[in-house]
Amino acid sequence: MRWKKITLSAGWAIFSIPFIIGGFSESNAQSNQSFDLSQPRIRDRIQASGYITSKSIPAWGTIIRSKEGALNLSEGEVVYIQLELGKEVQVGDRFSIVRLGKPVTHPVTKHILGHLVLAPGELIILERRDEVAIARINKSFTPILRGDMILPAQPILPEAVPIRTQKRIEGFVVFSPESTVTISEKEIVFIDRGSQDGVMVGDLFSIYQQPPRLRGHYGEPKEEMKQIPLARVGEVVAVSVQQETSTALVTRSSQPIHIGDLAVSGME
Repeated sequence: MRWKKITLSAGWAIFSIPFIIGGFSESNAQSNQSFDLSQPRIRDRIQASGYITSKSIPAWGTIIRSKEGALNLSEGEVVYIQLELGKEVQVGDRFSIVRLGKPVTHPVTKHILGHLVLAPGELIILERRDEVAIARINKSFTPILRGDMILPAQPILPEAVPIRTQKRIEGFVVFSPESTVTISEKEIVFIDRGSQDGVMVGDLFSIYQQPPRLRGHYGEPKEEMKQIPLARVGEVVAVSVQQETSTALVTRSSQPIHIGDLAVSGME
């Protein structure tokens, strides 16, 4: 059962809105500070959140069964992996387990950003038999299934990242992996800006939103938008950066954050 690469639709216009920021005050986080990522619970949550991509997933193989024949797999179980042609693995290699999720629509442009790629766990290679590898699941954040794919593991997160506030980048909060309507501190969000836009791990973004009575009216004429002050409601720090999007952790919120809120990095 060999998984075929799936090419996802890409292409969405860069969307910007002229605005007046109301009630802006200097961030609590300064450029010489570091953000603590040493807590295992936070590190696991970041790792499990996955990412959004419009590219194909270059899978190294697919989980075809488990040693015990279980359907929902978890930490400690041994699994068999059908490797893709030409992929070489060694005993001790660590891989991320990934699964293609639902398409993600940009809340403002309404274009498809790509698909959510879930990351339910990790495994370590125990043995190689021709085109099949045997591995043990060493981490499981959510149930792992037959048909899940493997990719080379992401770099281990540092226990602290320096916070950057110099480069100005504007984007939007486009998705929450928990699919919550209101987002608060310590939750994960995705921003529609990535390494191709200059985002780096540690970038601090301030989150702005329109007053509740106006939320959702992003299609209003630009002349009207210029007169609407946006309230600063929180901060997020980029903890994982892909080419097109970034994963960020909410570090401060004065009120609930919503999908579609504006995210702005850099000094004013």
